Formats: sequence, C-alpha cells, structure tokens
Amino acid sequence: MTKRILIADDQPSIRELLQLMLEEQGFEVLAAEDGIECIRLAQEYVPDMAIVDLMMPGVDGYEVIRQLRNDTRTAHIPTLILTARMTPTDVVLGFETGADDYVTKPFNVPELVARIKSHLRRAAQPSVNNPLTGLPGNILLTEELKRRVRRDEPFALCHADLNNFKAFNDTYGYARGDRMIKLVATVLSETLATHGGPSDFLGHIGGDDFAFLTTPDRVETLCIESLKLFDQRARALYDPADLERGFLQGVDRQGFGRRFPVISLAIGVATNRNRQYADHEEVSRVAAEMKRFAKRQPGSTYAIDIRSPDGQPVDAERRGRRVPTVLLLVPDANLAGFLGNALSAQGYRVLTAPDVPQANAYLSHEPAVALILADARLGDALWEFAETCRNDTPATPLVITSPRAEDEDVAFAHGARAYIQQPFQFQQLLACVSQLARLEE
Repeated sequence: MTKRILIADDQPSIRELLQLMLEEQGFEVLAAEDGIECIRLAQEYVPDMAIVDLMMPGVDGYEVIRQLRNDTRTAHIPTLILTARMTPTDVVLGFETGADDYVTKPFNVPELVARIKSHLRRAAQPSVNNPLTGLPGNILLTEELKRRVRRDEPFALCHADLNNFKAFNDTYGYARGDRMIKLVATVLSETLATHGGPSDFLGHIGGDDFAFLTTPDRVETLCIESLKLFDQRARALYDPADLERGFLQGVDRQGFGRRFPVISLAIGVATNRNRQYADHEEVSRVAAEMKRFAKRQPGSTYAIDIRSPDGQPVDAERRGRRVPTVLLLVPDANLAGFLGNALSAQGYRVLTAPDVPQANAYLSHEPAVALILADARLGDALWEFAETCRNDTPATPLVITSPRAEDEDVAFAHGARAYIQQPFQFQQLLACVSQLARLEE
C-alpha cells in the first residue's frame, strides 16, 4: 500500500523539491504552504508521516507538532523537523514538542530518504498498547477473545464508546477530549477491579472505543456500575455554563447545526450464555450491533444480546409467546436508560420516547405496543396524551410513575391502569409490567 507523506514548508522551491524526490521514491505526497493548512490536511487525510519546517509564518512548526500530538487522530504520526536552525536549543525544543527526528537545511537527499523509510518501518510495527491510555490494544484484545472462543468457556464481550464525543471534542479541543477518553479508561479499569474477576480483560481499541471481556454472570453489574461512575465524573470536564444549559451547540457530521446533550457512555454486549459463535469475528459483530442499539437510547445505557442463534429472544422462546413491546415515555435520560436496560434484560422489546410527539410517532408505526410506562413530570402534555390513549387504544395499559404523591389521583382520573410512586423497587415495577403486558399464550 502506498505510504502518504505530508510536507509543510513556506518556500515553494523546497516544497517542489521534496514532492518530486518523494514521488520518485513511490510515496503519495500532500503539500502545505503554512502551518494551518498542514494541520487541516493531517486531520482530513491522516498521513503516514509528516515533514514540517520549523520557520513558517503564522503557525510555526512547533505549534503544528503540538496540535498533531494533542489530536487523537494524528498523535501517532511520525514527525520529522526540517530546519535551517542549528542551535541545540532549537533541536531540544523540537523533541520536547513531540518531533521524532530532525534534518537540517540544506539536506542530503539520500540521508533524508533513509530517515523517512526508517521511521515508516518502525511505525508499521504493530503496537500492543494504546499510547494514550497504556491499555492493551486491539491485537491483544483479539487474541484474548480468540482464546476464549476456542476454549468455549463462558464469556461476555462488551464494546463501549462515547455518545456526542465529536461535539465535546470540537467545543473544548483535543486536549480535553483526550482527558475524556482517559476518564473512560479509568472508569472501566476501576469498575473491573472492584466488581470484576481475575480473568477479566480490558482493551482500548482506539479513539473513544473500548472493549472488555468478562463472564456472563458479572456483565450486568459491570455495565451498571461503569455507567454510574462515568456519569458521576464526566460532568466535571464540562464548563459550568454548558452544564447549566444542558447541551453543547455544534455541527453534526452532515454540517447541520444541532444541540448535543451531555456526553454519555454506551455499552453493547455479546455473550455465549445462550448461543455459540463460529469465531471471534461473529462475537465482535454482535457486540457492535448491540452497542449501536444502546447508542440509540438516551443517556448512558447498555444492551445485552439475549437472542438464541435463530435470532429470537431466549426468554420469549422459552415462554412460547411473542415478545411484548413496552413504550417508555420518560424525559429523564438516566431513568429511561435504566428502565430500558432492565426491561430488555427481562426479554421485553423496549421503545424509548423523551416526549409526547416521539411517543405518538412510535404508536403510529407500532400498533402492537403491550404497555406504556410514562413519567408524570411531563405535566399537562402527558395528561392530554393519556386521554388520547384512553379513547384511541383503550386496550393498551398505561402505567404512570411519579415522585409526587398528588399525581396518583390525577393519573387514575386520566385512565391509568396503575400508579407507581418514585423511588420504587424495580421488582415492584417489573411485577406490574409483567401482569399488565401479558400477551395471549
């Protein structure tokens, strides 16, 4: 595969000479005439190596290297300084900034080519640990997963990554973004140390993607405790004004302006408790699929695959009936995430709506909703919704939960089948849902 090299020099003659020389050696070349363009090209194309002139107008070579090192997308790129400066101080400062090597002008072409090839060879060697967190990288994680699949021992593979990380990174910069990534590593490490077992394994795939291996009996506790600890600590990395507002204003990947909620963590889990896997790739595919499902839910949440090999939920298959669908109309993301995960683990199909319009959208496409669980803190909008449900879908039970005792009479007056006072015991709520959401055997 052709290696891509980025060169940055404000002198056109140097750029042209370097480009001609490198292309003759079989490299693809990107050329920048100043530091700002160099940073942009590096972030957009992620070259295999960068050759940066120290003396450039505006953003000099030192600052270019600092920014490349502070960006998780480009931190790994070997960087070579090209400089006419000869003082030891300049060289030392270059290395302290993060450069890997330097060549002085005028440069010797064979020597420069030899240095470039040497750095590319070293960079091509697989790294067993992630340079940002120090955790085992994807190679060691894959080998460990292969071993467990081969031995057919009980395991659970958990894929974790951040929701709304791009908006956080764009708002606060890559240095604080790296702190957020390190926080995930710390949270998962501490949770595994406290609640995991001696054979549990934590790896950093790259960027904000992590994975850990545990056993099926511990996986739910590990997910719950990890999400709880992350939510407690992540808010400290936000500016107080943004926290008070409750969102970051940013641009999504399609270029549209959006409001992004506070960052959260999603975990998808594949286990061999109910099914066997052909190989480690199938395990990873299922874990990634469950992570995508978790990421569609609000707040920090996890999703555990409970399907048998034919794709049906195991609990529903054992009971010999269809899977009940529960619609959660809950504005609080943390509560919705907890309820959704807990009900999913019990074999229910869960739809989550933070407001009445979203709930109505679900009901227009999901006629077989077995039960609606709604939070009374939605206020008048909820009571109007309840009246509509009583008139249009009287067979669908509506359960109201609220921290306010005075909402009980209001709930029953608007057609609720049950009322559950917050805080509640989950077993109490589950018993209510199980009774009201029965489907025909």
